Amino acid sequence: MDTLNSPEEIDLPKTQEEFVPQRVYTDADPAFGELKELGKGVAKVWLVTTKAMASDSMGLVHAGFIFSSANFSAMCAINDPNAILIGADSKFLAPIEVGNEIEFRARALQNDTKKREVKVEGYVLDIKVFDAMFYVAMFDHHIFKLRITERKKPS
Repeated sequence: MDTLNSPEEIDLPKTQEEFVPQRVYTDADPAFGELKELGKGVAKVWLVTTKAMASDSMGLVHAGFIFSSANFSAMCAINDPNAILIGADSKFLAPIEVGNEIEFRARALQNDTKKREVKVEGYVLDIKVFDAMFYVAMFDHHIFKLRITERKKPS
């Protein structure tokens, strides 16, 4: 699998002309993390884990918060309000403790298909703690505006 270890591999905007506005999750809960960088097909999200995310008294962070933040980074990399997550293959490579800060690096592997894959890796310092492939479906309109459940009544 590809890794996203170096920032050079992620073509993030270097100039104001390359600025990409955020079009998804603009009102996201801070528990998903903070979008730090956004470019065409790439995103970086920073998650600071808190006591509210703990799954036990020892400070183990619930994996759902980690997954949600990784999903947030994947969807930001796609950056299309009509995209929806349809699947994911994820690996939690190390336990996360309250107070750990995780950097998620997301990269869309293609930008011109109706089904896209987004590689996401999470790091605490230089240690890879999360690795996933997110699968995203693209639609021309919002999924709730497609009216796929309405059927034409027989005459």
